[in-house]
Parts: sequence; structure tokens; C-alpha cells
Amino acid sequence: MKTVALTSDVPEHYVRKEKSKWSDPGKASMLKDAKVRNILDNSLDNVMSNRVISCKTAKEIWDALETHCQGTMAIKNNRRVILVQKYEQFDVKANESITDIYNRFLTLLNDISLVGKEYDR
Repeated sequence: MKTVALTSDVPEHYVRKEKSKWSDPGKASMLKDAKVRNILDNSLDNVMSNRVISCKTAKEIWDALETHCQGTMAIKNNRRVILVQKYEQFDVKANESITDIYNRFLTLLNDISLVGKEYDR
């Protein structure tokens, strides 16, 4: 990328350099980005691919996927609070086997660890 100077009617902005003016580190960076974008594009289904189709870089794709799948920090914090409440209020349901209880508890612990809170198993 190169910076285009500020003019009276156009603010300073970035545009892509011509390929002939790319430096070696710039070429390597673009190649890495293209490889990662290719991996991400090939691994997404049609629905997820439509969500990131306008992203220009691998970083933009990753950030969009992260926000879509995990939510914003406020959503993560709310989810953490809800899961901790479920943990603190965990109880055995009637007619539930020990295996079902353990599986439900383990799932709750795994969900809690995904939002950054850890409890000893």
C-alpha cells in the first residue's frame, strides 16, 4: 500500500501499489495473505462465505468470523455471567442418570472455559 497525499477535495488515503513497485517483504506479505485467504475461503460453507465475501484481507475475514461466531466483548461477558450462574445453580434433575449428570456438567465446564473462566474438574 502507498499513501496518497491530502488534496483540497480528497483526504489522505491508501491505495495499492503497482506490482512492479512492490518490495520483497511486501511480496512475501501479499503471498502469505493470499494463501491464508485461500485456506479460509476453501474451508467456509456458502452461508459463512457470504458473510465475509467483501473482506479484502485474511485479517478482515478472521475478525469478521470471530465476531460472528463469538460475538462482541459485551456478548462474551454476558455469556460468561450466565454460564457462571448456571454453574453455581447446578442441580440434579429427577430421573437423570449419573452419566447424564456428568455429561451435562462437563458440557457446562467446557462452555465456561471457552469464555475464559476456569474451574477445577
